[in-house]
Amino acid sequence: MKSHTLYIITDSNRQFLNVDITSDFNRAMNEIKSSCNIFFPNGPHLTRVVYMEKFDCQEHAEKRQFELNHFTRMQKEKLIRKQNANWNNLCPTNMDTSKKKSVVYTS
Repeated sequence: MKSHTLYIITDSNRQFLNVDITSDFNRAMNEIKSSCNIFFPNGPHLTRVVYMEKFDCQEHAEKRQFELNHFTRMQKEKLIRKQNANWNNLCPTNMDTSKKKSVVYTS
């Protein structure tokens, strides 16, 4: 029996909160990572998974997604803070798509 994962994903500024479900979490994260810059080059880059729930039944996951989509932003933030107080990225793979420069200082 497949497990279904409900997750809330956000951008680095925590401005956007998107609720979604998937039966293959790793594949969904790879798709988000690869399509992030293609479809919305100037839009939000949703790269942080800040909340996750696992379900055995797709119906229960869809019901919970419907419920969370009707939550206010304040309710979603409270739910996230219960499980992940610091809003850390819960995704097992690195999804940060921003190009950061590193500087090495030598003496």
